[in-house]
Amino acid sequence: MSNSRGSNKEAVIRCVYYLLALYEGPRTITNLLEVIAENDLKEVSRRTVQREMKALDGHFGVYRDEYSIDTWRMDQTDFERMLEMQDSVALALVVAERHLDHIGPDSVIEPARKLFARAKRQLQARDTPAAKWLQRVVVESASHRLQAPQINKRLHEFVLDTALRQVVIMLDYRRHKGKPPEPLTVTSLSMFYRGNVPYLICRDHSDDRIRQLPLSRIDNVRESIVSAARVQDFDLDAYAATGALAFRFGEPFRLQLEVFQSVRREIEDAPLGQNQYLGEIPGRPDLMLVEVTVPYTLNLVQWLMARAPYLKVLGPADFRESFYEELRRGLANGAHDHVEVPKERSF
Repeated sequence: MSNSRGSNKEAVIRCVYYLLALYEGPRTITNLLEVIAENDLKEVSRRTVQREMKALDGHFGVYRDEYSIDTWRMDQTDFERMLEMQDSVALALVVAERHLDHIGPDSVIEPARKLFARAKRQLQARDTPAAKWLQRVVVESASHRLQAPQINKRLHEFVLDTALRQVVIMLDYRRHKGKPPEPLTVTSLSMFYRGNVPYLICRDHSDDRIRQLPLSRIDNVRESIVSAARVQDFDLDAYAATGALAFRFGEPFRLQLEVFQSVRREIEDAPLGQNQYLGEIPGRPDLMLVEVTVPYTLNLVQWLMARAPYLKVLGPADFRESFYEELRRGLANGAHDHVEVPKERSF
């Protein structure tokens, strides 16, 4: 790289910038001269760049385009061999991608796709414990996951941007598909992702209340330039602490259950909650008493209802009554021609 017009150090620095630019995509000599200017490097001639690119040819995945003598390309796989990560880190990235695919949001994850792909390629080319882990270990969700709704990408990005800026927007909202749209003016406050379903947290200007609107039911969004934002004292952490994002019904409580062995096996090593106690029932080796402190959320109720044939709620009394009232309502629907929606909620 040495020459009479510049030092080795300057040439090496230029070549690093060439490599970074080529990693992003093909570049002409003119493009590379622009890279030098954009990064405030010492100006050099076109001939110098051509000579330096010729020196790089065949190294780090760099090669000349066969159809354009002035264009240079890079084999990213060859280049990435210089940047190999530890196999344990590559494994963590691949596993993380599998989980993130289920919970999103895609707009946030998308920039990391190349990194995930790089980690996957590295493991596929290896014969190490980390590479074998992918072939012999599977991680799945403990419960059913809803599929991601079909949401216009531009709408998603626009609504997210308004939430980051906390500005006033006007939109059309449908409570249910097939219903006429309801025009709303709201202050966009935050975004909330329940699994892979995105919601806009906003303040409705018609009554000043905080609402959660699923993006799948929002359309025709535009920013308002005439209304003042009503952020007021909204704080996302404080809002989440109220349980508004988790279908929270109340404070944590001490739950008492009688469970069959199948439920016992499920919670014995993976406790249902904090300070779990398992006790025997005299004369009933197939049953077990359980006392555990649990969060009072919809997730808890749904978990218990899914296992209702194999457990009995003993207390506390108010929760027990609400739980079995919910089960009675579900059972009654099986005897009716149509679903009968209760007038009051059990929880």
